[in-house]
Amino acid sequence: MGVEKVGDRLFITVPRRRYGIPSTLNYVDLTTDSNTRSPALRPYPSLREGSSLVSVYRTRADECGRLWMVDTGRLEIPDNHQQVQPPAIVVFDLNTDRELFRYQFKSSDIPAENTPTGLASITIDTKSGCDTAHAYVPDLTTYGIIVYSLRDNDSWRISHSYFHFNPIAGNLNIAGQSFQWSDGIFSLTIKKTEDRCDTAYFHPLISTHEFAVSTCLLNNRTASSDSDYWTRYSIVGERGPNSQSTMHAHDAETNVMFYAEVGRDAFSCWNTAKPLTPSNVEILAKDAIRLSYPSDLHITDGEVWLMANSLPRFGYARLDTNEYNFFIYRANIRDAIYGTTCSGR
Repeated sequence: MGVEKVGDRLFITVPRRRYGIPSTLNYVDLTTDSNTRSPALRPYPSLREGSSLVSVYRTRADECGRLWMVDTGRLEIPDNHQQVQPPAIVVFDLNTDRELFRYQFKSSDIPAENTPTGLASITIDTKSGCDTAHAYVPDLTTYGIIVYSLRDNDSWRISHSYFHFNPIAGNLNIAGQSFQWSDGIFSLTIKKTEDRCDTAYFHPLISTHEFAVSTCLLNNRTASSDSDYWTRYSIVGERGPNSQSTMHAHDAETNVMFYAEVGRDAFSCWNTAKPLTPSNVEILAKDAIRLSYPSDLHITDGEVWLMANSLPRFGYARLDTNEYNFFIYRANIRDAIYGTTCSGR
């Protein structure tokens, strides 16, 4: 489900949505496995030490040598969901491969029994320093953001109508399956600035719009009580028909936002110096089979990494084990956008 390159390791997550998954957090050693077409996944940090994790959807490393994730604590076996342990933020030290800490969410962060199923991504903000970092956890199921303060070792939940899904965008046709989803806020990425506050861009999965808010507002636990709180969010623009997206990421070097589009089986871009309109969004790659349900997208070292996993076929039909069902791609960012509307040329 999730993919992230950190140094010579490629972290790959496998949420426990079926029986028979020995490890939810894994990696591939790029120094030894990069030439293997379908390398075996290695449990992280080991099979024994990783057994404390129940189900992880995506990871994010920060500039401080730490690997962050949300362990939903939930087995999502069809017709047999089980909350094995409370959902929590878990952080590993990438230098020692030891767990640094686990922060269990408060009851006020988790408004419903099914909320943990929607804690599928995490974004880390280290602008104020490694010891004062914040983590942002979108809740796509019950429509909120959980903000965690490392300095205070505390969390709070915020709400806004922009976190909800758009029913007009709810019809999907992916991997030969037609269905309706109602996933709300799914991805949040940070566009860094020279000011004290950065800009957090976010969108629901079931929407074709992009929204934005200051990270200073997210980091202020009392901001939601201000009379003008609701007006401090903005609509950035719209990407175009069928452009529903899972994850997205902003590249500071090129000022380009990249999207993993499930609605069009595509990988697309938008130069954030331009208005967000359909004409300013360019599809860089599109394939109904090999880019079916692109589930994660991450930028590191001038490259964008993308995973596609045919999730709807897995959920509504059966995977053909004689075919490749999971694909991981990487692209040099400048090469990918060269000559497109995203390059600024």
